[in-house]
Amino acid sequence: MSEFHDLAELALNREGESWGNLGYWQIATDYSDACRALALLLGKQAGLDRQSVVFDAGFGCGDQLLLWLQHFRVAQVQGANLSYSQTSYATAKLANAGFPAAANAIVRADINDPEVWNAAVERSSHVLALDCAYHFPNRVEFFALARKHLAPAGRLALTDFMLSDQHRIGSFAHRLLRWMLKRSHIEEANIVRREIYLRQLQETGFSDIRIIDISEHVMPGFARAIQKLCQKNPSADVGKRIGWSGLIKYRLTSRFLEWAYRRSILRYCVISATKLD
Repeated sequence: MSEFHDLAELALNREGESWGNLGYWQIATDYSDACRALALLLGKQAGLDRQSVVFDAGFGCGDQLLLWLQHFRVAQVQGANLSYSQTSYATAKLANAGFPAAANAIVRADINDPEVWNAAVERSSHVLALDCAYHFPNRVEFFALARKHLAPAGRLALTDFMLSDQHRIGSFAHRLLRWMLKRSHIEEANIVRREIYLRQLQETGFSDIRIIDISEHVMPGFARAIQKLCQKNPSADVGKRIGWSGLIKYRLTSRFLEWAYRRSILRYCVISATKLD
């Protein structure tokens, strides 16, 4: 079965790692290190600790789940992910690392399905979405479901794209953006300006909202990493390891992100908020 979200990222990682985000490139020069750095940044912004019960919305191949458990030593993880192949991989990864309870607490499901949240073992202190919320069918519905599931004073933390305040709706650049969003399986309604994003969080019941723009350490760094990968190896070798469809996807994505950053079309931010009771 062909999936848009599959195991292609394995070829970008060091052996034994399976990260799949855009990375945080302030210091990192290696893809796996950059991905881990972005996850660490999100975990710190969320305020994870030993008492945390984490619901991970879109956990990929499971590396971030291990980070919550091993680095932040959270009490429990649970979560949902749309991809069959990634969820199977993550389940095995957790079990092999000695976390069978966590392996049993993650499921393959649509994050916008209320039953996913109702089936969670217990209400969470934290809901996290690492570099994936822009792919959700409806991010505002996700906010509402996360708020309902969170325990009192629970925290929502995610990394996400926003539309730059300088970007002109209706321009040629905007038409190109819309084309790229469609190819990337991203709903156009998910890409909004900061003020609208803030209002959406407030209207779904969140306060103490922090939005930090980290674009300069994410978008150009990912673009350089993919370009370097393609230059370092013969195209045939890269295509064999990633797959030609994956190679085209990454090349197109990297060039688009470089352009969107340079033209101030998109911004990439880390966001945190507290459930308003």
